[in-house]
Amino acid sequence: MAPDPQPVGVFVLTLRATAGPANSQPDGRRYTILAFAKGETEAAATDAAFNGLDALGWVDGEALRCGEIVDPGAVPEDLRPAMRKAETNGCALVVYDED
Repeated sequence: MAPDPQPVGVFVLTLRATAGPANSQPDGRRYTILAFAKGETEAAATDAAFNGLDALGWVDGEALRCGEIVDPGAVPEDLRPAMRKAETNGCALVVYDED
């Protein structure tokens, strides 16, 4: 029997935030953002995600959901680079333009 996958210390959060004046595209629109954030706890990962938002000029951030990645192999292939970036840099954001 294969051992259970081990958590990687990265959480995935669904956020909503507004592109503020310091954002690379300061259009003032509200976006859904998938954040991969490193942390030993949900609170630490949430802090890392909001620090990542702030650093990139996002304002009025709101956390909708948060969960720890317990099986890295279950993360879709197209999102694994973001997970790996979070492991290395603390946070990675995937912005969805839903218009």
